[in-house]
Amino acid sequence: MSKAAPRYAKALLEALTAFGELERTLPLWRGIAALPQESMDLLGNPTIPLAKRSQALRLALGDPPDDSILGRLVPLLALRRRLGEIDSIARSLLDQYEVRTGVARGIVRSPRPLSDVQVKTLERTLSTAGTSVQLAQETDPSILGGFRVRLGSNILDATVNNQLNQARRALLSA
Repeated sequence: MSKAAPRYAKALLEALTAFGELERTLPLWRGIAALPQESMDLLGNPTIPLAKRSQALRLALGDPPDDSILGRLVPLLALRRRLGEIDSIARSLLDQYEVRTGVARGIVRSPRPLSDVQVKTLERTLSTAGTSVQLAQETDPSILGGFRVRLGSNILDATVNNQLNQARRALLSA
């Protein structure tokens, strides 16, 4: 993520909130944050004409009117040569929104799907005062047992793989 992405995201978050458009555009930002890296590489590729890249981003944003916040965002990013950073801006905007609303979204990976009770217990355990954790599940056959939770840039690794690696390091350092 570029250093500028959080600044753009903060300004965008404030503007969308002030005009009452934030809730309506959240699904759009989630979709942009999930775009493949190849798409971002194309948006940032200087060998592709700027007009084509700008038009592609406008279409990805739902072809907003020129006088709207999103309509003004595209020319600004084009002018500053930051079209290819829209995914970083979207991820930063979503992170800042979650901090503001007190909801942290994460992913729990395990070799088999966890039961609803296990997920709810994990969410309750990871939640702190003022922050509610919501976890999505993914299965990962490379995990021998246990689970790995990712909340933003934090990782809680309670896998058997990690415990075996810690035991190996402890034995080697003794």
